[in-house]
Amino acid sequence: MSTYNNVLGDFVSHANDLSDLDDEDYEDSGSEPEPQMGTRPPTVSSSYISTTDDRTQFVESLVSGRRPSITALDTDRSAGGRRPSISLTKDEKSFGGRRPSINLTKDEKPFAGRRPSITATNSDGFGVPPVTRTRRMSKVVDTRPKHVILGDFELANVVDCEEYVLCCKYSPLGDVFAVGLGNGTIKIYSKTGQFQYALSDNDTKTRRYPVTCLKFYANKDDLKTDHQKMIAATYTAGYVKVWHYPTQQCVFTFDEKDRQPLALDFNASHTRLYVAGSDCKINCYDFTTKKLVSNLRASDSREKMDGHKNRIHAIRAHPGMETLFLTGGWDDTVHYWDERVQHSQKHFAGPHLCGDALDIVADHQIVLTGSWRKNSTLQLWDFPTGALIKDAFQNSATSMLYATKFCPKDYIMCAGNEKNEAIIYDYSLLQMIGGITDLENAVYCADTDYNRPNMIVGSAKNIFIVNDKSRLR
Repeated sequence: MSTYNNVLGDFVSHANDLSDLDDEDYEDSGSEPEPQMGTRPPTVSSSYISTTDDRTQFVESLVSGRRPSITALDTDRSAGGRRPSISLTKDEKSFGGRRPSINLTKDEKPFAGRRPSITATNSDGFGVPPVTRTRRMSKVVDTRPKHVILGDFELANVVDCEEYVLCCKYSPLGDVFAVGLGNGTIKIYSKTGQFQYALSDNDTKTRRYPVTCLKFYANKDDLKTDHQKMIAATYTAGYVKVWHYPTQQCVFTFDEKDRQPLALDFNASHTRLYVAGSDCKINCYDFTTKKLVSNLRASDSREKMDGHKNRIHAIRAHPGMETLFLTGGWDDTVHYWDERVQHSQKHFAGPHLCGDALDIVADHQIVLTGSWRKNSTLQLWDFPTGALIKDAFQNSATSMLYATKFCPKDYIMCAGNEKNEAIIYDYSLLQMIGGITDLENAVYCADTDYNRPNMIVGSAKNIFIVNDKSRLR
């Protein structure tokens, strides 16, 4: 097993590092602005964004009990995010805004307001079968939500999840996928989109708070078959639950009542569960004993930044190093952690992460980040040094990213709002391969199959299943 010191050099700091800010100069997680649904954040050119991102505003609105639309139309924004009122005609005003009722004839009243069907009769008065009229064939219309498919991909299915989708994840085998919803329910679907299970218990039914992150248990060395059917989830209600989804039973609940847990991941051997949240700290649990092993956080020192100063939205364990993981969030830094040390050992500055937009490409020793901002969204960093290798869309980003992931066979997935899209790029050339764009509502989450770049994309209450049709990949 590799050790921490083999790969980490000296402490990394960049020009836009926030570590030397005094506490009173920095907006922490306790001073977040009140969410205002239906409004757009201001255009930002710098790497640091002081506004609350759309997804967080939406989650907070669900927590507070408001049920807004997931995004406002352009015409709505001119009305301050409200639907514009509809002008009534003079006749309608006299009915208090209701459409006037239609007076029925004497013959129609026995039919409760419906027009009676017409039946032909013969000359002796006996009824004959009604005349069958040939209906004019209507034009076939695609009733699926608005979208545009790019490249050699296809929209295989659109799944109505009946609640707002905030996170989604494929299983390690790719046979099912899970969806975390705004009402605290997790739904499991087959890879083609057929509903399988709904996961909820007394906790989630009592406090119907959003599910913010999902992660399947994927320990290949665990010989217990039931363990391969488990999934962990974070809830803004203040707990983490582990489910055995075929039986729809909650196996265990980790209490996180003092904060909102926002992200989680298993370590390389799946013996540890790392949970990060709104309090800028990471809890490390022993997944076998279900005990809290350590609480990792920044020190009180103002001389160095050895932990986060604002909420953490992304966490990724190194796939080959037992105790190492990375985190990122609102304070524009990515931190390197060893679970055996309370404070972060190293960091680099730049990425503004607001969702599951952090990944490690172990084979290439690369860190991927996807920032929620107008420019410099997808970036590649050298894992050992933290140096920026590639700023893919420094001045040409089409979306502000909520999800970034390294895909099988050297591809990268990026998903976010603005263009409301999920796109697959070639890892080496960073050229677009295909995907889906121009959805009606913001894309807050997306994931790819473990075997090929097929995608599930969450937008409003729908999951879009977008499959790669190419036989060459």
